[in-house]
Formats: sequence, structure tokens, C-alpha cells
Amino acid sequence: MKAVYTNERPKVKASVKDPSTLADIIDSVNELGLRAGISKHRAFTAWFAINMHDLDEDDALSSAAMDGGNDQGIDLVFADDSTRTIYVIQGHCGDNHTKVTPKSKWSDVVSTIPFFEDTRSLREVGRHELADQIDSIKTENSDYTIAFGLISLGRKNVTITKTVDATRQSKTFNKYQYFYLAQENVKEQYDALIESERGIAEDQLAFSGNIIEDTGEYGRAWIGNVSAKELIRLHRTYSNQLFAGNVRLFLGTRKGGINEQIIKTANETPGLFWALNNGVSIIADTATNSKKIKNSLTLRRFSIVNGCQTTNALSQANASDDCKVLVRVIAAKDSVKNDVVRFNNSQNAIKIWTVRAVDSTQERLRRELGVIGLDYAPKQSGSRRRRDKSKIIELDRLAQYLAAQRNDFLIQAIDNKAELFDQPYSQIFYPQISAADILLTWQLGNICEEKRIEQLRALGKSAPTGGLLAVTATFWIIFTASKIISKLSDIHSPHITLEKINTDNFRAALGKIADTAIEIYYLQAVDTYQGGKEFGTYKSTLRSTRFLQQLEPKIDFKVAQLPTMKTNRPPILENVAKNIKP
Repeated sequence: MKAVYTNERPKVKASVKDPSTLADIIDSVNELGLRAGISKHRAFTAWFAINMHDLDEDDALSSAAMDGGNDQGIDLVFADDSTRTIYVIQGHCGDNHTKVTPKSKWSDVVSTIPFFEDTRSLREVGRHELADQIDSIKTENSDYTIAFGLISLGRKNVTITKTVDATRQSKTFNKYQYFYLAQENVKEQYDALIESERGIAEDQLAFSGNIIEDTGEYGRAWIGNVSAKELIRLHRTYSNQLFAGNVRLFLGTRKGGINEQIIKTANETPGLFWALNNGVSIIADTATNSKKIKNSLTLRRFSIVNGCQTTNALSQANASDDCKVLVRVIAAKDSVKNDVVRFNNSQNAIKIWTVRAVDSTQERLRRELGVIGLDYAPKQSGSRRRRDKSKIIELDRLAQYLAAQRNDFLIQAIDNKAELFDQPYSQIFYPQISAADILLTWQLGNICEEKRIEQLRALGKSAPTGGLLAVTATFWIIFTASKIISKLSDIHSPHITLEKINTDNFRAALGKIADTAIEIYYLQAVDTYQGGKEFGTYKSTLRSTRFLQQLEPKIDFKVAQLPTMKTNRPPILENVAKNIKP
């Protein structure tokens, strides 16, 4: 997958007749293309994987931006644990969205199959990184279904639809799955995704016996037994919309895992299921006893906040009426809803930063940053939409920015950001961390990202070491910039306040620091890389502890020389702050 670096942003233009959904998609695709320095086609496949399959943004962009030509039509390969499927995708994103998708695009998809099956052909044309990725995904997910697909922002081509059906029925190709999503399909899925995050407007929940009702400081609650068939009905009616308030979705049924055991119990001993399962928790805006159906509640604006795994597993097992589940419905006050979500999600691996977002430290920072109009670590609602980084601070990205300032967490920030919210969390978000610390880090991180993109575009697509400025290089630039700030400035100076950090003058000063940081990082990284014989691909290099060990002393040496510079010395932040008028 060759990364396309140009002197212009690979923009996709929206037709004036496009509804807001298409405009939202195009804006997001353009932003991703700019961030990774990749073509609009690859940016679109990354957008699709991020939004529709919950692939981590950095991972998606890194995969879409792999260097080298001759990718044989494979734009992106990834595994989705929730569907237990390996996806091999080609994207099409033209400039004119009123035109139908070219028929030849499906032929290109089919032609990728031999290269996916035997990666030696990719290695022969120099695509070692892509070949390694495919082999790794196939090995790690050997029991997964494999699906080849074409996604397009061109309008639906009926000929392609018919050809896809023929491909499915072919004896040559029928061992795989195939799909074609045209503009209409992509918009429909995106609309459903946004709607799913709002919960279900209204439905009935039928219990299999009497209901216990309780009231308390939290609000009101109803507890009782519900048949598996009733939960299956809700799941098949609303799919993932049923889990709008859940911080995790179905994790699949890996061998020996919790979810496999749920399915086994439901199939083999349904009468024991109630005693062996923790049950399901539902949050609703309101719940009232149904006047028409005995032992039923009318729920409004509701979703399952705990029990996603149980519900999905029961649906997959098609459990019988003999299988019953303990269900708790809570009409909670707004002030405690997030705590209910937090404390009801702990059994399986989840996006842990979603849970951390409601702890006392984050709530304090949310209040303090809210005073200057910033939305800090926003809750789940609307999380799929493109966000304004000048007004919204995202917790997972912020954690990476904070961790990237330390040599003991830099590689972790790049390679596994979820782990930052486990053991390192208390060191990254220490109790005394201030809102000013947070905002400075957020501003610096975003500016380093912008400067990286500018430098990548300036180098052009022919630059042999452009991979050292790939998406994850942002964290190395932050690492270098933080050393410059520590050397020249006192960030705890009383002059550096939240209000002054949030000014154009202060951001301009950070921009000058970032310019120096990217110059030091890039030149020393090129010197250390030396053709990559020791470190491998650019992707593996930027995740290498050994690369860090060799590069950091060179960065430290260059930073130590900065105070003696007579010209172009980076600004001292407390002096900048002193000169900013209230």
C-alpha cells in the first residue's frame, strides 16, 4: 500500500446536492488523508474500518499508509473480533459522487485473492510489509471468515451488484465472502451508526413473572426474570443500537473465552443459565408499567449498559424459552447514569478509557476546562462524528500525548494506548495534574501533528525516508518538543495560566518549539535509521525500543545546545505568557 505524499491535501469535494451525511463522511476522509499523507481512496478505507469496525485510528492509518507500490489492489487488511472476520478491502473515492462506481473496480477486488492466499508474490514485488501483515493476521485469526469487499463513494452500479452475486456462487471463489457497498449503503450504515448511539426511542420489555420495583437515591428500578427469546427479539430488532450506552460491544467467541461459555450454557443447560449468569442491566429515561400486557414495562430512550455479551451470545445460540436471564431496569438520574455504566462494565476487555473518563480526576478536569468553553473527555454520545480539536479534548488521544513526553511510556503510547489506562494511568494522570497541564499538552500534541503533516507534504512522495514522518511520528516529535520545553521553560510558572495557554500567541510559541522539535527529531532519526537494516520497516522502527535507545541520546545532545543559540532559539514559555495581556 503505497503512501501518496503530495504538495496538496488529497481533498474530496462534496456535491452541493449531497445531504449532510455525505458531507460529514467527506470531511472526515479529507482529515484522515491529510493526517496520514495518503490518497483519498486509502483514507476512505481507513475511515470505513475506524467507524464501521472500530479499528484504532492510528492502526488503520498506519496500515493504509504502508510504503511501496504494487499493492495488487489491497488497500487495507484487518481482523474484526466482533464479527470474527478478516476483511480485505479496496476503496473507491472519486471526486464526482453523482457518478456510478466503475465496473472495473470489482475486477480489481477479485484479482487480490491470489496475492492474499500466497504472499510470496507480494514479497517478489517488494511488498514485504504488506505480506508480513497479511501473514500475521491470517496466523492469529486462522478460524476467522475471510471477506473481500469494495467500498465506494460512487453511486450504486447494478452491474457490480450482479457480478458480486455471481462471484459468491462461483465454485472457484465460494470459500470466501464478498460484499460491495456503494455510496447509498455507506451513508445508510453511517446514519444507523450515529442513530445507534442515541438509544432506542420506545419498546416493550416482557418479563416472565412478577416484577420487583424499588426506588432510591439513584432513581427507580425494576427487577425480574426475562426469557432469552425476549432479549433475542430486541437484539434482532435493533442490533447494536440496543447497546448505545455500553462501553464495549460483542467481543466474539474465541475458544475458551467467556462468551463461548455463555453460548455453551445456553445450548446445553438452559435451565441453569439464570444461576450462572450475572444478568443484564438496562438504563432508560423512563419506564412505566404496561396497561395492556401483564408483567411488562414500556421503556423510552433505553439501552443495555451491561449484558451486551450475554445478549449477543443468546442470540447466536438462538436460546430457548427455558433459558431465563435476570434483568434490571434503571431509570437513573442524569448525575448517576455514567457511574452506572462505569461500575456495570468490568468482566471483559473494554475500551478502558471510556470507564476512566468518569473517575474523580477526569470529572475535576472536565469541570475546570469547561470554564473556558472546552469539552473535555466527552461521553459517548456522538462519538462517531468528526470533532473540532480546538474545542474538544479526547481522552484516549490526550493520554498518548501525555505518555509520549516520557521515555518509559513513549513506545507504549504508540503501540498500545489502551494499556496507558491500566498500570501507567496513575503516573500519567497523577492526582495533582492541573487543567493547565492538560491544555498545554493537548495544544502541543495537536500542533506537533500539524507540523508533521506539513513536513511530510513538503518532502514529497519521492522522499526515501518519508516513513519516519508517518502518523506515529507525531509522538516522537512530542517527545522531542517536551525535552525542549523542559530545557528552556518553567511550565509551572505562575504566569502560565489556563487562560493564557488558550491564546493564539501562546499557540504560536508552541508552534516554534514544534518546528525545532521536528527538525531535531527527523534529522537524528534519519541518521539512526541508516536504511533500516537493524530496525526493519518504518512502522516497526517507530515502535522499537532499540530505536529509542539509540535516538534519544542524539536528541538530548541537540537539545542541550539550544540555550547557546544566538538565533532561532525556541521561545521561553513563561516569557511569552508574561507578555500576553489579560
